[in-house]
Amino acid sequence: MTRTLLTILATALLAVSAAAQDVPTPVPSSTPEDVVKISTSLVQFDVSVTGKDGRPITDLKPGEIRVFENGKERKVSGLSFVAGEPAGSTAALPSSSKNSAVPLLPGKKLTPSEVRRAIAIVVDDLTLSFESTDFVRQTLRQFVDRQMQPGDLVAIVRSGGAMGALQQFTSDKRQLYAAIDRIHWNALGNGRIATFNAVEPKFPLGESQPAAFSGEENSIDDINKANAEYRENMFATGSLGALNYVIRGMRDLPGRKSVLMLSEGFRLFTRDPGGNLSSTRVVDAVRMITDSANRASVVLYTLDPRGLQVPMFEARDNTQYWTEADRDKEVETRAADLRDTQEGLQFLAEETGGFAIINNNDLSKGIRKILDDQSYYLVAYEPDDAAFDPAKLRFNKIEIKISRPGTNVRYRRGFFNVGDKQLAASRGSKDDRIRDAVTSPFASSEIPVHFNAIYNYDAKSGPFIRSLLHMNIADLDFKKKADGKMTASFNIYAYAYAENGIIAAKQEKAYTIALTPENYEKMRTSGFVYDFLFPIQKPGAYQLRIAVRDNGYDKIGSASQFIEVPDLKKDRLTLSGVVLDSGGANSAANPLTSTAIREFKPGSRVDFGTVVFNAKTTSGGKVDLTSKLRVFRDGKLIFEGTPQAISQGDQSGSSVAFMGSVSLGTKLAPGDYVMEIAVTDSLARSKYSTALQYVQFSVTG
Repeated sequence: MTRTLLTILATALLAVSAAAQDVPTPVPSSTPEDVVKISTSLVQFDVSVTGKDGRPITDLKPGEIRVFENGKERKVSGLSFVAGEPAGSTAALPSSSKNSAVPLLPGKKLTPSEVRRAIAIVVDDLTLSFESTDFVRQTLRQFVDRQMQPGDLVAIVRSGGAMGALQQFTSDKRQLYAAIDRIHWNALGNGRIATFNAVEPKFPLGESQPAAFSGEENSIDDINKANAEYRENMFATGSLGALNYVIRGMRDLPGRKSVLMLSEGFRLFTRDPGGNLSSTRVVDAVRMITDSANRASVVLYTLDPRGLQVPMFEARDNTQYWTEADRDKEVETRAADLRDTQEGLQFLAEETGGFAIINNNDLSKGIRKILDDQSYYLVAYEPDDAAFDPAKLRFNKIEIKISRPGTNVRYRRGFFNVGDKQLAASRGSKDDRIRDAVTSPFASSEIPVHFNAIYNYDAKSGPFIRSLLHMNIADLDFKKKADGKMTASFNIYAYAYAENGIIAAKQEKAYTIALTPENYEKMRTSGFVYDFLFPIQKPGAYQLRIAVRDNGYDKIGSASQFIEVPDLKKDRLTLSGVVLDSGGANSAANPLTSTAIREFKPGSRVDFGTVVFNAKTTSGGKVDLTSKLRVFRDGKLIFEGTPQAISQGDQSGSSVAFMGSVSLGTKLAPGDYVMEIAVTDSLARSKYSTALQYVQFSVTG
C-alpha cells in the first residue's frame, strides 16, 4: 500500500488502554517425535490397550505383551506408556458457527510445539447418499463448534475432490466452515438418494422382458448388478487412494494424529449368485493404507453416517407384481449389502489401530469417543532379517497378544518390507522440498518471511488479491559483483487454492535483485516487500500458499493465509481487506512493510484503512455509514470503541474508502491480536446492513 491507495478522509482516534493480559503457556505435545520407526534393525509402533470398561490400561508390564511377525515371535526391546487427555476432561467450547453471536475470528496460527492433535476428516462423498450428506454437514459443524479444541490442527477433505484439498490443515474455523459448505451430494458417486435404492415394479405376469435383455446371461437385473459392482469397486479404490494420500501427507505433523473417515462403506469381497465370496483389489488397497498409517503414526477411525438401519421396504419402494419370494430376496440382499459395507469399515479401522462407529444415530457422540482415544503404548521390537528381503515386496503381518485377562488391544496389522531410510532417500530434491514447504500447515523458517494478502476490487479488472511478501536482506545470499553491486537470486512460488482444492491461480518466478552498496546498507534494517496480484474472478474461500527459495544458501521459507473473496453482484455491504501503517508524526515506516509484517510496539499508533463496497445512497448520492472497532485476544474481547461516522468527502458512488487510527496501550502484553472493523449502513436493509472485516496483528515487546 501507499498512502494514496486509500483516500484518507477522516481519522478516528481510538485509544486501547487494556491492561496487560496473561498469556497462556503453550502446552507441548505429549507425543514422542518418532512414534513409529521402521528400519532393518528396529520396528516401533503404538498399541492401544483398554479394559472391559473401555478405559486405557496404564500399568502393562513388558512380560504381559508378546509380538509376532509373520507368525514368529519377536523380542520386545521397548515398552512405554504415552498418556493422552482423560475422557471428558476438555470442556466444550462456545459455539462459533455463523449462526452464533460469538464472532468467527481468524484462527491462531499454531507452531509445531502448540499442536496437541492433528485430525484429518475424510468425507467419502463417492459413497454418501443424498440423505447422509446433510447429516454429515451437521455433524461436522457440531465438531467445529463444540468439539474442536485449542491446539487442534484439522483438515476436512472430500474423497471425490482434488488432492490439493490437503492444504486445508488449519486451526482457523473460518476455513473449516468453508470446507464444510463445499460438501454436497456427489451425483457422480454411487448416485443413491437413501441407504437403499428404491425398487421398481417387475414386468406383469404374462409379459416378457424386451428382446435385447431376454436370456439369463444378459438380463436387465444381471447387467445392472454387474455395472453396480464395477462402479462400487471403482469408488472404493478411489476413496481408499485419497485416504492413503491424506495419511502419507500427515507423516511429518506433530501431535496425536488421527484420521476420521465418514463413509457408507465398501465391500472387501464380492458375492456371486451362489453366495460365494471372492477377493477384490480393495484388500490390497487396505494393506497399503495400513503400511502408510504405520509409518505416519496415524490412527484411522471410520464412521457410518447411515446410522441404525432396518433393511426393510419403505414407502418409496414400488413392489407391484413382486412375489413373496422376490420381497424376501430383496430384504436379504439389503441386509447383506449393509453388513458387507460395514465390515469393510470395521476391517479398515481395525487394521490401522482404530475402531468403527456403526449403527449409531449420534455421530457427534462417536466423534467424542474417538477424540478421547488418545492413550497408547509405544512398543519396539527387533524384526526378522527376512522381513526386509529386497528380492520381493512383501507385507509383514504383525500380531499382538496381551496375557492380562479382560483386555482389548488395537494395533496396526503390518508393514511392507521397505525401511524408512529407503523411502526418505527418494525424497530430497529441490522440487520435493518446495512441495513439502507449500503443503505443510506450518511456515518453513529457514528463511523468515512475513506474508499478508488483501482483497480489493477494481471496476476495470474486477476482484483481485494483493499479496505482500516481506523478506530480510540478511537472510539472502548476497554476493558482491565486479561492478560493486550486491546481487542475490531467489525463486517465489505462490498458489491460491480454491475450496475444492484446485489451484485457482499461481505464480512461479525466478528473480535477481541487484542493489548499490548504499541501498544494500539501507535495506539491511528494513528489508524489502515483494508485491504481486492474484486475479481471482470467482467468489469463494481461498487458501494462499507461498514459498521462497534462496538459490545461494539453498534455504526455503514459506507462509500461508486464508482469505474470502465476496460476491459483489449480490449487492450486499462488503469491506475490502485492511491495510495497516505505524502512524504518528515521527513515523517513517513504509505502509507496505507495516501491512506485510503487522507488528507494533505497545504505546504506538496504528492507522488502518479499508474500502466499503455496495453502500446505499440517497437520491442525492450521499451515504450514511458508521464504523466501530473491536480488538480481541485469544477469542476474548479486550477493547470496544464507540461508533464513528464515516465521511464521504468528495467520493461518489457506492464505494467509499476511509481510514482510522487506534492507539495501543503502553501496558498491552506482547502476543497476537485480532482487529475487527464493523461498518453499518443505515440506508440498507437490516439483514445486510453491517459488514465485518478482520485483520491479525502482533504486539512485540
